[in-house]
Amino acid sequence: MSEPTSPAPPVADRSVGDRWRATTLPYLMLRGGGQAAEFVGWLILARRLGTTGFGELTIGVLICRYGGLIADWGASIRGVRDVAGGRTAATMRRLNRRRSITTAVLAVAYVGTTLALGLPRLAPLVAMLIGIGLNRDWIALGQEKGGRSALPTAVQGVVLALVAIASTPDTLAVAVAVAYGTGLALSIALNPLPKPTGPADGDDQVDGWMLFAVLSNQILSSADTFMIAIILTASKAGIYAAVYRLPNGWLALLVIVRGGLLPLATSLLHTDVDQFRELRRTSIRWGARSSLVLVALIPVFFFLIPVLYGDDYRSGQWPAVLLLGATAIATAGAPLHHLYLAFGDDRPYAWFLATAAGANVVANVALIPLFGLIGAGMATLLANALLAAILWRAVNGRLATLEPVAAP
Repeated sequence: MSEPTSPAPPVADRSVGDRWRATTLPYLMLRGGGQAAEFVGWLILARRLGTTGFGELTIGVLICRYGGLIADWGASIRGVRDVAGGRTAATMRRLNRRRSITTAVLAVAYVGTTLALGLPRLAPLVAMLIGIGLNRDWIALGQEKGGRSALPTAVQGVVLALVAIASTPDTLAVAVAVAYGTGLALSIALNPLPKPTGPADGDDQVDGWMLFAVLSNQILSSADTFMIAIILTASKAGIYAAVYRLPNGWLALLVIVRGGLLPLATSLLHTDVDQFRELRRTSIRWGARSSLVLVALIPVFFFLIPVLYGDDYRSGQWPAVLLLGATAIATAGAPLHHLYLAFGDDRPYAWFLATAAGANVVANVALIPLFGLIGAGMATLLANALLAAILWRAVNGRLATLEPVAAP
């Protein structure tokens, strides 16, 4: 027997507009402010460490981010949807137990590896791995409590900026650790796990498809930096990673908006298909408009790069143009992710992302030796266009199978 689902949350009785304002608006404001502050923190790190030092730090950060995403086990997406869909507390506790064990194993492995390689200065970054793997912001977001969900990330960004200013070049990794540790402590304090109300066992197992999807998405967005470090130099990787912070800041906002969209889309799909269709039309329209805004800002970002980072990063200007173009494509297709995920079928979604990630890796192998940083940007642009096309077809295919269902 499957675990019984909990009754529909009372937020479902509110209008779509009220729920957007109550959930997405505070979530967007707090998460957006936190991301802006964190961007300032990374900017300070890039300027104080130089291209080579920042490149080395970036590799450590990416390793911890990958480890954290594995440890998270897809809860940042699946957990939101499961809470919104009324899954029992027992299911959430199973997911969190899997995350805790995986986090502990990976944290020990990371620290041991950095010490064995003679890189103790990168060991404090393990706090990022732990922070991603154990945060509980998804619980509040699934309950459409946008402010409570976003507050830990907002505080984390502010702390990173402040500590980066006060740190010395030798202790900048500690600044990252302090920021992510603070965010995690607040996340756990604000979002306790609910007490079980159903049976402790059942066949609603914690599979790994969402984990596969999240890892594929991370490969899509960061494999180029790794490959530049391998094929070219750490200094080139540092330049690329620094200019990538500009589109990454925008992408972070997309993730925020998509995060607010998922619980709403999940609820509407089960209660009012016509409003779900309207949500799709509205979301796609705003995604297209936002992508055009980003395209218009590309010349501004092009001239800002040496101003923000210094002359050592000037060679990243044209790669940044391509990365911003790729981000514009991702912006137009951003709502398609969570509209598709609302249907609850994680396996095809994981393969969509894996296909795009694989295409990105192959294109990077072919283009980086020929065109350097520009080749990496070209590969990212092509991969994002492929993913947007796949998701567009997939969402439309699922919608074609639905019959209108009147709201109760």
